[in-house]
Amino acid sequence: MVPGRVYPRGEVGGVMDGMFSIAAFILLIGLIVLVILMQQFQQNRQYAEIQARLREIRDAELREQRANALRAERLAVLDPINILEATVQSRGKGVLSDDELVQVESARARVKAITEELMSNKQWLGPPFDLEWHEVLERLPLIRNAFLAANFAPPSAELAAPGGAAPTPPA
Repeated sequence: MVPGRVYPRGEVGGVMDGMFSIAAFILLIGLIVLVILMQQFQQNRQYAEIQARLREIRDAELREQRANALRAERLAVLDPINILEATVQSRGKGVLSDDELVQVESARARVKAITEELMSNKQWLGPPFDLEWHEVLERLPLIRNAFLAANFAPPSAELAAPGGAAPTPPA
């Protein structure tokens, strides 16, 4: 390059212009790739957030379905007990047979298990929707009295002493 001389386009100035054009093109492509990568990163992050929200919704829906199934099972367990209450009332005596006591005991155990599961899943609604066993018994007075009398009655003489002999009072 000589000072003061005008170069035609194909010589020194043209080479610089060509290199500038190539560098500008490479820089433009790099910027476009960078923008595309940033958008892809944001899109992937939003997709992960959407997936997490959908998972939460599905989990909540499954917990609700499970709670409804447990409530339906509790109703199925308590229906025979309600029928038993009506049967005891129609018989006129407040005494339960051994089979009926077993039925009430198994219903008690299942209702308690369902109550525990509902409480542990944080799906417990409380009265009047969800009742604990003692609240169920409050609504069935004949069953409650007969069940408590059978479970907390003093042992009879023939069960207390071996061989059927009457027990001796303590001295």
